[in-house]
Amino acid sequence: MKRTVKLPNGRCVTLGEYVRSWRILKTLPPTREVARFFDWPEPAADILRELRRGIHDRVNRHLPGYGAGRKWNPDWQRAMGHAARELNHPRLRIHYLPPDLKQRFAHRLAQAGE
Repeated sequence: MKRTVKLPNGRCVTLGEYVRSWRILKTLPPTREVARFFDWPEPAADILRELRRGIHDRVNRHLPGYGAGRKWNPDWQRAMGHAARELNHPRLRIHYLPPDLKQRFAHRLAQAGE
């Protein structure tokens, strides 16, 4: 899946092209007029300011489903933290794992009577 970013003029560019344009814009003098990604010439400083505003908007926007689901449950987080501490201890036989990890780490689970 290719990740794309939609520019203000409606054009979609790949994430790689978007990052390359950031790097080029950061090296230009702030007053240099740029018209490549917009329909009209704009100073490089204004374009950078708008790009940063867009990034902050996307980072701070809470999308539907954010904070919902089993992995946001404090009990799930606690169980995973406990399992991580035991799994990161070399050669330790484990007596309990959350259901999400049982199949993946079955070789580390102690058998009945051990």
